[in-house]
Amino acid sequence: MPPDTSEIACDILIVGAGIAGTAFAAAVRKRGYSVVQVEMAREPLDTARGDHLQCVVVELLDEWGLLPAVMAAGAEKRTGARYVRDTGEVLLHAPHAALQIPHPYYLYLNHERIAETFIAAAMENPDYTLFRPARARNFEMHENGAGIASLTVHLPDDAPAPPGFASGQDVVIRPRMVVGADGRGSRVREVMGFGALTHDYESPLVILFGPRLTSDPLNELKTFMGPKGSLSRIPRLGDQWKLGLPIAKADIAFWKTATLRMRQSAVAARAPELEGFACEVAGFYPVRLLSAEHWARGNTVLIGDACHAMHPARGQGLNVAIRCLARLVDLLPDAADMADADTVMKRLRAYDHGTKPAIDKLLADNHTRGEQMDSLDPTVIAASAAALRAINNDPERLRRYCLQSAGYADSLSALSG
Repeated sequence: MPPDTSEIACDILIVGAGIAGTAFAAAVRKRGYSVVQVEMAREPLDTARGDHLQCVVVELLDEWGLLPAVMAAGAEKRTGARYVRDTGEVLLHAPHAALQIPHPYYLYLNHERIAETFIAAAMENPDYTLFRPARARNFEMHENGAGIASLTVHLPDDAPAPPGFASGQDVVIRPRMVVGADGRGSRVREVMGFGALTHDYESPLVILFGPRLTSDPLNELKTFMGPKGSLSRIPRLGDQWKLGLPIAKADIAFWKTATLRMRQSAVAARAPELEGFACEVAGFYPVRLLSAEHWARGNTVLIGDACHAMHPARGQGLNVAIRCLARLVDLLPDAADMADADTVMKRLRAYDHGTKPAIDKLLADNHTRGEQMDSLDPTVIAASAAALRAINNDPERLRRYCLQSAGYADSLSALSG
């Protein structure tokens, strides 16, 4: 081995330190595994991305002993959601506070704070090593489809290295199990040869930040639906609101160059009660559905956007990732059994075969909702409004809707009985 190369063996290698990867590391921190996590990005995660944790995910965080840390990081509660017409008519009100569940509220916390909170928890594991930033150089594969044998990463010269390693080194990581949590463009998925079905939605999203105009004691998400398109007003830390708007691709140039007055006018056209909202553009996001053909083979498994990226309709992506990895964590062998490659592969196959069908159904349901949210056609928006109105007028359908939005009545929750 060259003198500027080091080597480390571990039970679990996690490739990626976004929400899914860091949540997995935090969830297994007390299970006795040796864990290595690799992330190439130097900067914190994008603060404008998903920041709401579903009621059922709050329950999971509580079970993993992570809820106090999330609250200490500044998380706040929201107790429901409303859909309204641009005229002010309430189409649907989903009050999570009325549900008989352990945590009848969503939590919201800035995206990057969620990941950093999970990393801090993962570091409670005395055998956890984080290489960040580190650039993947080479994956070496096991024979006969048994997965990934090693990953060589380069530690940059201009960034500190973990204890026992040096900046500028190459490090060869030899894992017993690999978790690909490296997003929609997953290198792990690529080297494993897993194909993926993708669908690009027509309307990108523009995300806006600004100070709240009014106080909302219920702290609810509010979505406005009118002939010029939908707009979601989402609680955000720091007494702010985040707005999410699907827009035509041709309108990106407008939003990039618009003055404050122009932005305010465009927002008020969709949601008159937000007239005067002093907003700044936080980002633009093309929206893509991705469904990997396989999640696991040999000693390697995919989680999060690497295997199931979805439209942000109803904010499911981040939450589905955490709920899925919770099932994976439950299926993992004990630390003492990680050296048995056959046991590891058997557990990962069980996860793939047992969980993927439910997510395929959930992706299909989300796609239907995503197509509706994606449309700027007034007739489609009016039809969606009518469907929400019908749910609101039927107590049993409304109850079911509230449970589903909380994470307790969908295809994934059905796997838990």
